[in-house]
Amino acid sequence: MAADQFIISLCLMLLLGKLFASLFERVQFPAVVGEITAGLVLGPTLLNWISPNPTLAVLAELGVILLLFAIGCETSIKHLARAGRPAVAVATLGIAVPFIAVSLAASVWLTESVFTAIYLGCALTATSIGISLRVLSQAGQSQTPVGHIILGAAVIDDVAGVILLSLLFNFASQGEFSLLAALVLIAKLLLFLLLAPPLARAMMYVARAVRPLADKSGYEVIITLSLICLFAWLAHLFGAPALLGGFAVGLALSRQFVSPVNRYLVNPFKFSQSMELSTKSLVEVFGPLFFVYVGIRLDLSQLDFTVAGMMLLLCFSLLAIVSKLVSGYVAGKNWPAKAVIGSAMVPRGEVGLVFAELGRQMGVIDIKLFTELVVIIAITTLVGPILLKWSLQRLSQIQ
Repeated sequence: MAADQFIISLCLMLLLGKLFASLFERVQFPAVVGEITAGLVLGPTLLNWISPNPTLAVLAELGVILLLFAIGCETSIKHLARAGRPAVAVATLGIAVPFIAVSLAASVWLTESVFTAIYLGCALTATSIGISLRVLSQAGQSQTPVGHIILGAAVIDDVAGVILLSLLFNFASQGEFSLLAALVLIAKLLLFLLLAPPLARAMMYVARAVRPLADKSGYEVIITLSLICLFAWLAHLFGAPALLGGFAVGLALSRQFVSPVNRYLVNPFKFSQSMELSTKSLVEVFGPLFFVYVGIRLDLSQLDFTVAGMMLLLCFSLLAIVSKLVSGYVAGKNWPAKAVIGSAMVPRGEVGLVFAELGRQMGVIDIKLFTELVVIIAITTLVGPILLKWSLQRLSQIQ
């Protein structure tokens, strides 16, 4: 991508993303819906001023990594651990129901290939953690018991999605399934989630110790961004989503970080707080780029606009939405809480898009199925925040 084209693309994404986000917030819609709509306007669907390309894809991934960092900074590990059992139950139901329902429907209505049907089912199992938690943060609900259940379930969903994607990729490339390779991958992911936050915390102590006394060059933001990039790279090295690296660094900077060795160390609260605040503007700039890019990736001209084609797309979209909504049934003390949890699991977002792109590259799905899958993912990404905001309003009325 040429430098001048990249610069004007970035300019348009930032300006229209902010404009549409503000307009949608004024009519009581989540900002993320406006940002995705901005992408639809800029992309092949309407104006075709910006086309999907690897450079913008990397920029969008950096945005979601920074969003997860910000969420990690506000997350209590104690509260997250307390939500463990409900979160596992929500994640399990939220994976099993979409996988079974979509795979069966795809094998009957869309394709004769069993593997392609299974691939489509797996593509719609993961939840976009960034989208729902941003809506929760704006509503002041990210650090509530319901918020912790959603966060835990979404992390499990993402890890499970990566495992499924890796297994399907190995099967497609090698023509066989390896149980040993699957177990090794699962162990590596769990090891990363266990070790990364304490390691990042230790590196933060080192950075604090060597900080120049008279430094005025933005030391905190450079160290923070370096740690985020390092752990995102380590997450990828471990076979985990890069965004989990950002989340791990956020947990390490959290004011509620829990570590067995903390009592032996000086608490660097002032330093860690300055690290978090110095990165806030980066999150506000790059975070929306991910959601704008989701809209840019869509090209609705590839769809089958016949009555039968539209009905089929509607049926699969409803199936993708309902199969996630039911996951909230196993958690929450009342129906509004269950609705909040189920609605938060609806958006597919980044992991689903990775599934779609790799499936197209491997030849598992053709261009028509690819477009339909991306549209279904986009519909869940648009509908999910709307349902979540509505259910949050119902929940606030009884609290």
